[in-house]
Amino acid sequence: MVPHPIIVDFAVALLVMSVAFDALASVVEERDLRVVAWWTLMIGTLAAALSVLSGYVAANLAGDDPVVVETVRLHRNLGLATLACFTVCALWRINAPGSFPVRYRDAYWMVAAVGLSCLIITAYFGGILVFRHGVGFVLPA
Repeated sequence: MVPHPIIVDFAVALLVMSVAFDALASVVEERDLRVVAWWTLMIGTLAAALSVLSGYVAANLAGDDPVVVETVRLHRNLGLATLACFTVCALWRINAPGSFPVRYRDAYWMVAAVGLSCLIITAYFGGILVFRHGVGFVLPA
């Protein structure tokens, strides 16, 4: 069994919560929320990297149906885009756990928004692979 579905759950939850905590911290001006956002971003980005690696292993088990292959390719490319966006965000903030980038703040939010959008669409196509095409299901013997 490939642990891709388990690792993905961590990446999705942590990255979504990171953006949510940053947005909340922007409203209430609470430094502790920035620290939580920083930690969830760092761990979520690591989980996203592990998701991409485990996804490559899982893709080899997906079969050779052309529709599945094309959906896997789209899912993979969106996953890579998600990882790229959140890696940029993590590198941008790696030295400042309790703060938010003041300079180029709007650019940071744009990268985070694109990353979050890619994450949601990636999850959608992952669901299509599992629930419509049965990728990853092991039938009982």
